[in-house]
Amino acid sequence: MTKHQIEKLSNGLRVVTRRMEDNDSVTIGFYVGAGGRYEDMTTEYGAAHFLEHLLFKGTTKRPSAKIIAEEVDSVGGLMNAYTTEDHTAYYIKLPKQHFTLAFDILSDILTDPLFDPDEIERERGVILEEMNVYKDDPARFVFDLVGDLLWPEDTLRTNVIGTAEIITGMQRSTIADYYKSLYTVDNMVVSVAGNVEHADVVAAAQAKLGELQTKASRGYEHIKGGISDQRSNIVNQDTNQVHMVVCARGAILESEDEAPMRVMSAILGGGMSSRLFLNVRERKGLAYTIYSTGNGFVDSGKFEIYAGVNKDKAEQALVAIGEELKKIIDEPVPSAELQKAVEQVKGRMIMGLENNFSVADDMGTDLILTGKIWTLEQMLRKIDAVTAADVARVAQNYLAKDNLRLAMIGPFDDSAKAKYEKLITQ
Repeated sequence: MTKHQIEKLSNGLRVVTRRMEDNDSVTIGFYVGAGGRYEDMTTEYGAAHFLEHLLFKGTTKRPSAKIIAEEVDSVGGLMNAYTTEDHTAYYIKLPKQHFTLAFDILSDILTDPLFDPDEIERERGVILEEMNVYKDDPARFVFDLVGDLLWPEDTLRTNVIGTAEIITGMQRSTIADYYKSLYTVDNMVVSVAGNVEHADVVAAAQAKLGELQTKASRGYEHIKGGISDQRSNIVNQDTNQVHMVVCARGAILESEDEAPMRVMSAILGGGMSSRLFLNVRERKGLAYTIYSTGNGFVDSGKFEIYAGVNKDKAEQALVAIGEELKKIIDEPVPSAELQKAVEQVKGRMIMGLENNFSVADDMGTDLILTGKIWTLEQMLRKIDAVTAADVARVAQNYLAKDNLRLAMIGPFDDSAKAKYEKLITQ
């Protein structure tokens, strides 16, 4: 695979590309250093996500969402966006011969949104319904309970979508001010992967965005507080299944603990041969779904174990999860199991980069968050270097009982809540 190329325009806009000559398509992504943790959570909570929706609703050149969508659909393209804690991404994937169309659309919607008051009101209703969708899906909503446990004093606790009260009252001026302060060329990365030349991408960026001189006027505070003194965040809801997340803070992006945590997560809950799957589901039949996952930020991270269990087996499932956490802390990982996990992580990295959207997304995310890009070869070497001692170190440092917190949704009474909380602290 061709190595990525990075170029910075004179106005601060960064452009990164990777040529994938065997592709007949191309993905163009615009990445902005704007997300939930950039917000004032008393007045702007959900503004980044609200804004993401509104940028598709019309520009001076394309005054309606219908016009924008039809242009992309007419060439078989796919267009979407997402908002996270620390960045927002907009992308179009389409046949390579239509690259200039996609670049024109994305640069247009990111630099000249109308913020039509009628569209704002319509999208406000859409977002409020989106909140209801999440709350009706406890397997997703339970993850929204994690932030207040891990970062109670910091904006990293954001659930990104905000609250109904704040979204209902959010004014056009609030959204526009958020946009003006962060949607600037010095706070933006253009990431392109597929069958397109680097020089052509830079030329398009220069033509569409090269004359802009906008500069970001806000940032976010790095985390300053500890985890919550509250051990659990448990919601009483009439569900057939109990949804639980055992969580802890995780490794910081690019830290020495990041690669060992990836391997540890694979050992614990990275597939159908992982410890949690084999013990909790296969041997004990306590859960249909169980897995572990992690996510790093520039100043923190999180590690999560999710399980969906029968409400009569929630206690047993928590005990079984605790057993596996104790085991990985107390006992060295056997060499064969370690090697399996290393190869699993590496294999998924390799396969994840076969798709040009994934390549563009990885490059854009890395560059907007850390200012650099790790090559596949560099990432594979870091995973290869992980030892059993490294896994033991991160398990002991991050998964000790004092560091664990519990989020749950299910039909609980107060006595059950106290019981479940004790299970992760004993």
